[in-house]
Amino acid sequence: MCSIRTDYWRTSDNSASKVFPACLQTARTACLVTQILCDIIILAVLEQGVRRARCFFNVSKQGATKTARLDRLAEVVESALPEEAELVEARFSGGPLLTLLVDREDGPVDHEFCSQVLYRVSPLLEEEGYDGLVEVSSPGVERPLTKPEHFERYIGREVKVRVSEPIDGQRNFTGTIERVTETGFVLKLLEGGAEVELPFGSVTRANLKEDI
Repeated sequence: MCSIRTDYWRTSDNSASKVFPACLQTARTACLVTQILCDIIILAVLEQGVRRARCFFNVSKQGATKTARLDRLAEVVESALPEEAELVEARFSGGPLLTLLVDREDGPVDHEFCSQVLYRVSPLLEEEGYDGLVEVSSPGVERPLTKPEHFERYIGREVKVRVSEPIDGQRNFTGTIERVTETGFVLKLLEGGAEVELPFGSVTRANLKEDI
């Protein structure tokens, strides 16, 4: 699992185009050839080119303002990602820290790739008025599922899901994704084998279950 975190340094003229993560200065020379190769890779994302769907999770009214701000920053990040990359999740992780979970289909999410993402997104986040810390990380083994297409991709895999309101007296579910509908997905529970249909709009958290 890769994770890289840094703050920003500014040149004397405070130009956004010259804002880079400080830790990248020593790594850029060694990674230059690889970064150039990465930049020319073109990969279709989803079935309609590079179109990316927004997250569907249930949001309380109290958190609407914060969520709107986060959604805007996520849009900025998505516009700057390499074509082969996907923003799985963006979240505020306490204090002025924006955590970005990114994934790719054509290679590992390693330190070099996380550095490349930081290099791309940092100036745009600065222009958007965000001056806090940024952390770029791989989704990890318990990958968050934040979009309907994620559930389609992982049909047959075990997941852990939490919903906003109890369904049959229960808010936490663990089971296998059986199928996906337009509005939700069907989970076959590990305990008992019963099937339960969970609407996308009720989900507050969903993660792949680590295979042991």
